[in-house]
Amino acid sequence: MSESLSAQQLLRIRSKLETVVNGQSEGPAVDAAQAALQRLRSGEYGYCVECGDEISAARLAAKPDVALCVDCQALQDEDEDV
Repeated sequence: MSESLSAQQLLRIRSKLETVVNGQSEGPAVDAAQAALQRLRSGEYGYCVECGDEISAARLAAKPDVALCVDCQALQDEDEDV
């Protein structure tokens, strides 16, 4: 689990993710939130699922369900634009 996040930050993030999951029945936002919660439980939260680099605490605070670091997200966005 990302060491740059405090326990209090992780609690707030988990709460936000659970709110998304409990507030909607299905959809991409729910899927992303459920995946993020699973990464929290497994200790993999805060690390890019593509390259394994740590995701910044600021990025996680802004978008708690994010699974990719900025670099991998940019590469994915480029691939989608092609």
